Amino acid sequence: MARFLRPGYAVDPAALDAWPASGAAETPGEDARCRVFLALDETGCLRAAFAAFGPPVVVACADWVCERVAGQAVEFTRIITLADVEKALALAPTQRYAGLVAIDALANAVINLGR
Repeated sequence: MARFLRPGYAVDPAALDAWPASGAAETPGEDARCRVFLALDETGCLRAAFAAFGPPVVVACADWVCERVAGQAVEFTRIITLADVEKALALAPTQRYAGLVAIDALANAVINLGR
């Protein structure tokens, strides 16, 4: 619940131009959307933020994914799995979609970061 009430990696809408890459994902059946924003710092490590719409679990998953990749190399993003999100946030089976949305948004952002 704390991640939903005070997400540490929510994007500042006034600073969207500071993010050179973003990727989105959604699950229309759950009315959940997520966009992950990525940038590289001066050392080549990732900075990450997100914007999400949907149930609180979507916000929590997006926040966790951004926290996990912040400060890491781009290659690190490829090893994050749904099982990691499920375990870290103790997701119920009916909440798996939220982890998938966050991971898919991250993967799409990484693709766009390379362009």
